[in-house]
Amino acid sequence: MSDKTFEMDLERQFAATPILPDSDTFALRVTARLDRGWTFRQLLIGGLGLIGGLIGAGQVLGSGLLSRLETISAQSDTLVKSGIASLPAARGLTTLLSVGSGMDSQVLWMSAGLGALAVGLFVTRAIREL
Repeated sequence: MSDKTFEMDLERQFAATPILPDSDTFALRVTARLDRGWTFRQLLIGGLGLIGGLIGAGQVLGSGLLSRLETISAQSDTLVKSGIASLPAARGLTTLLSVGSGMDSQVLWMSAGLGALAVGLFVTRAIREL
């Protein structure tokens, strides 16, 4: 059978936290680190993301993927036009499909949409931090 007083003394000693001489300095340093702005980190992450995006775009452009997609798009356009042209009611759809079907305009619209999304996310983050 164990001694109950020993267990009670041990629990009391572990329950009482000793006060260290530099506890105030430690608390101030931790508070300063938590209160420090994230501006540099956000700029670093955003800059590295931009660099990574440019490298990825360069790789896609250098691989010839866009030219292959352009030929596939042209072939599918001719297929759709020839199939739909036989239907008299679908001639308006043929002209609608042929307008703005170039890959360059699609890339520009996609880039503009992603840019608007990025600005929206930045604004919501800035509003939330205020």
